Amino acid sequence: MVQSHIMNALPRRLIANLWASQETRISLSHLAIASKKTTTIDTKHTSSFLQQSSSDIPVATSASFLCSELPIRYTHILRLLSSLNSDALQTPLIRNVAQRYLTDICSMLHPSLRHTSPRAFSQTVRRLRQRQASSLIRLRYALASSSTATSHSMMLMDHINAISLGIHFLLDQHVSWHKQTGNHAQVLCPVEVAHQAVNDARKVCADTFGESTVPVVNIKKSQPSSHHALEVTHVPNVLHRMLYESTLIALRSHYTQPNTSSSSGWFQRLLGRRQPTWTPLQLDVFGGPTSIGYRLTNPAPLQHGDLQHDIPRDPMGVPSCASILRTATHGYNPSSSSRHSTALLEEEQEDHDNAEWSMWSGWRMAKTMASHFGGNLDVVSAEGLGSTMYLALDRDHHLLERYPSVLPNRLSSHQRYASSHLSLQHATSQLDAFLYAVADPNNSIYTTTYTSPATHHHAVSLTAAVGHA
Repeated sequence: MVQSHIMNALPRRLIANLWASQETRISLSHLAIASKKTTTIDTKHTSSFLQQSSSDIPVATSASFLCSELPIRYTHILRLLSSLNSDALQTPLIRNVAQRYLTDICSMLHPSLRHTSPRAFSQTVRRLRQRQASSLIRLRYALASSSTATSHSMMLMDHINAISLGIHFLLDQHVSWHKQTGNHAQVLCPVEVAHQAVNDARKVCADTFGESTVPVVNIKKSQPSSHHALEVTHVPNVLHRMLYESTLIALRSHYTQPNTSSSSGWFQRLLGRRQPTWTPLQLDVFGGPTSIGYRLTNPAPLQHGDLQHDIPRDPMGVPSCASILRTATHGYNPSSSSRHSTALLEEEQEDHDNAEWSMWSGWRMAKTMASHFGGNLDVVSAEGLGSTMYLALDRDHHLLERYPSVLPNRLSSHQRYASSHLSLQHATSQLDAFLYAVADPNNSIYTTTYTSPATHHHAVSLTAAVGHA
């Protein structure tokens, strides 16, 4: 936690510089095993470069790169949130997330962090990874729930997901390399990952719906060309998650559609009178000269809601991570009974432990993962005909990550999205307006000293905005 005197010492001009700064986009090659030569990021979006060191740790996961890059990406999420109207910015969830990101920015900019021990830095990264997961879950509830979703919030959520996934890659790959978890970017066999993802999805369905039989998924691979091996460079857990979410939605459609079983309806299955005979699903794995692909053929159609932005849900469809919302909106109440407090603390700990898994739940998040490095996940579904999902991943691991090309400009009422390039003066004005909007109105310093940034831009401080994040 950053102390208040650090917040007071941090100039707002530094945050304004981050607000207007360009990100350094990376590729999977920057996260894979490092070579002993210089690797330059050739992109019009940035003049920065990454130089591989002589060690086996990619420089994109180094402390120096993370300390300089993560604050920019955190600030870009705040810049996205600044396009919301004043009422939305004053909601507890948005204010809490904004305050948490400001705190994390200050943590990464602290001068001592670059010079701390590798072990201490990795602990900080793991804490930031968990905080990032909790923040993204809160944003999904704030922007993508059925009661708050609008076309603008859905577009905003797409951009936030793209930036958040890039942040997750940097944090997760640092942990993977330093803890040797085996989850670093590497050459993978698509068929092996498919088998693991399908088995995990079928097991979850069996545990969730209480069925002794789950629809079979037949996996078939095409014969690889003698010139093109059936392999792809990616992060194991990310490829697994894309296939897992796609398979889980396809399997779940058999339980929500009463006519997908050839021998019994859902009511008979509920009573346990007859075991269903499922029509198998087919997962084809194939490769070409530039990409590898998956095609999942499902006899059941998918529900429209399964393909849209949504809040995190468990496999049954019940909203999850409730305690993460409760602590954001109400905080911890020490006046409750000891037994009740213990139960709440246990629930909160369980939700926080599962936050990194829950934040990427759902087909829409799998689609974000697929597109991040040039891939695509799409589906065709029709009542009476079933559904077919297509996942394509580019073989070129030098493709730069997807990043929003435009960021919102809250000060331009006639143009919601403006160029991502900002002058320092405009960035400072946007930052002042945003800090004023998310500041705690109950803060005594705020209420007695600060007025609207329309007349006193200099009166807004980071201390008032961060509060008790």
